[in-house]
Amino acid sequence: MHLLDPFQMNDWDNRRFFWTFQALQIALIGVVSLDLAGYHIPIAREGLAFLYITFLPGVLVLKALRLHNLGAIETTLYSAGLSLVVLMLTGLSANIIYPLLGYTQPFSFGALFLTLIVVMQVLLYIALTRDREHTGSAPTVPVVPPAPAVPFLILLPLLAIIGAHVRSEYHMVTYLFLLLILIALIGLAVGFDRFIPASCYPLAVYSIALALLYHTSLISGYIWGYDIHHELHLVNSVLGPGLWDMTIPYNTNAMLSIVALAPTYSLITGLDPVWVFKIIYPILFAFVPLALYRVVGKQAGARIGFLSAFFFVAFFTFYTEMISLARQQIAEFFLALTILAMIDKSMDRGTRAFLLITFGFAIIVSHYGLASIYLLSLIPAWALLLFREHLPAGIRTKFQGAEGTGNRDLLSGWRTISGARVRTLVFPYILVLALIALLWYSMIAGGTAFATLAGIGDKIAGTLFAEPLSPTTAQGLHILTSQSVTLLHSLAKGVHIATQGLIVIGLLATFLKRERWRIESEYLAISLVFLAINLAGIIVPFFASSLNTSRLYHITLIFLAPFAIIGGITLYEAAVERLRALRTVPGMGTAYQALSVFFVVFLLFNTGLIYQIAGDSPTSMALETSGDKPVFSGKEVRGAEWLLVEGNRRPIYVDGTRWWLLLGFDPDHQRYLPANASLVEPDSYTYFGTYNIVKESVRIEVKEHAVLEADYISAGTFTGDRHKVYDNAGSAIYYR
Repeated sequence: MHLLDPFQMNDWDNRRFFWTFQALQIALIGVVSLDLAGYHIPIAREGLAFLYITFLPGVLVLKALRLHNLGAIETTLYSAGLSLVVLMLTGLSANIIYPLLGYTQPFSFGALFLTLIVVMQVLLYIALTRDREHTGSAPTVPVVPPAPAVPFLILLPLLAIIGAHVRSEYHMVTYLFLLLILIALIGLAVGFDRFIPASCYPLAVYSIALALLYHTSLISGYIWGYDIHHELHLVNSVLGPGLWDMTIPYNTNAMLSIVALAPTYSLITGLDPVWVFKIIYPILFAFVPLALYRVVGKQAGARIGFLSAFFFVAFFTFYTEMISLARQQIAEFFLALTILAMIDKSMDRGTRAFLLITFGFAIIVSHYGLASIYLLSLIPAWALLLFREHLPAGIRTKFQGAEGTGNRDLLSGWRTISGARVRTLVFPYILVLALIALLWYSMIAGGTAFATLAGIGDKIAGTLFAEPLSPTTAQGLHILTSQSVTLLHSLAKGVHIATQGLIVIGLLATFLKRERWRIESEYLAISLVFLAINLAGIIVPFFASSLNTSRLYHITLIFLAPFAIIGGITLYEAAVERLRALRTVPGMGTAYQALSVFFVVFLLFNTGLIYQIAGDSPTSMALETSGDKPVFSGKEVRGAEWLLVEGNRRPIYVDGTRWWLLLGFDPDHQRYLPANASLVEPDSYTYFGTYNIVKESVRIEVKEHAVLEADYISAGTFTGDRHKVYDNAGSAIYYR
């Protein structure tokens, strides 16, 4: 028995599509009405609203563009990405237009819900009008899963949710241990070609990614991490008055991924913004490795695509730092969609140009840092392509290799046009994005994003030759040259360095064997630039520290991850050619087996599972339940809320870890605790969290150029002459 494929709704006939769309909309209106009347059906509003606003606007845009037969993966990715663009533009337009009409709360539930309904009806009319001639057969899917692995893979995120809940409530990490072991086994199963067929690779990639994200994002009932606290503050500053103040001079205030998208999800689904960040944003961010899998799979094959995505999600930044960077999560999704559209030569040029500019605009209004890196990478990549086109014919043929040979893609029916290569990375595209970025960053939020980027450039230029190769100014070099705390951590550093070596080997192999590794020219050109960016993060002063070295490396892996797999295959084949007995070693029978073993070890180091088992300086945010981490309890949050109400806008002193919690409540009045207690101002508050109380210790941070150093000193230093004015056994506040 088969049903219509919900992941390819744009391929349904118009009549069936129309009535299905209206039924979903009526169901949502009904559920919302019941909820407002006090009859809440658990998960009904949240689930329906999420599906409605996350996929249907994009599906309508795809129908309006007459894009069909994309396959389930592309349709899902494009519809989600286009939906997010529609939501951000709707919020932006309402915020500008409604106050002009006399309505001062565009970001209220009533105004935004009705606006979205109207926008959807307009899009529906446009879609059905432009796509009236579509008569293709609607794709179907079997009711019974085609492979036994499907239910198992679907349960991974559920296990992550259960494990995180048990960890939060009972400080037990057994289920999280089991989750990470299962993920490792899946990586091995693909490498050894067991249990999981190629048709399940996309589901495996998405389930692993979402499970890894949930195993950290849900370890507490409140947001945790760093920048996300200020992002939450900005979301609440929109939801409170019902209006986005575009003039607040702060970089993040110019990012629609925070000030428009998050409030929209919160209002329509009825979820608190905290849970929008903890539940919904990871669902969207997990599309990034799925898009990476699709991009690589279309060029180099499904198994290389899976291992590339596995490498990408195994790196710890994906499920630790990125959890606390909501705006970058959304921006990376748009970057992945840009790459997917860039390599797909089956679209007509006008449609592809529309998608590239739309997703490029979305990157710009989602995260200024990632947008700047992407834009700066396009110029040298374009120059490389232009240079290649002017090489002598014989050399040019060598570089082109087997591009355009009619490579068939079994997953979607995509086919290159033999002999006809259409370059997507052209100068007008770069110019349009540069102009959009210049206008947006200079006009919104007081132009602070533009000023920040200019300041970083000035700092780099001022120290590039004055302090070359200095570990205090080049954060990446500091990480490489610093001494690891234990032998096991030194081994982990070696594994990380090995992955970068594999990337270099893979890029060289791709150049030398273009007839084998059919990587698109645009993708290869940008990858070369991203390798240079990776190197710059190590040696260029203040370059990596503007984002963090680990974040910068994580970004470059969006392009570079597949070359680590290609490099590993190349290295394995060279080793086997010299040592044929290598194939008899367990786990080394094929290149894929060896690589799966290597990247599973990489995963176990990055998740901290190995350190946790060995009791060797554990690093995991999820598995390690003690230690000083930016994970805050309900009592700590309630203490911060009390201080916000009772603090009377006086200075608030807090240590380096609790700083981030307070940032989400009162960013204008907090101060770092100084190493010298006598420097604390009179008539001020001192906030202590659970760690400060239990350990009687505070974290003092000192930044030397690009390197942050931290030390712990006695908390009693700051309480001797102060009066305790609040204590809930999890947080305490002193006043003098």
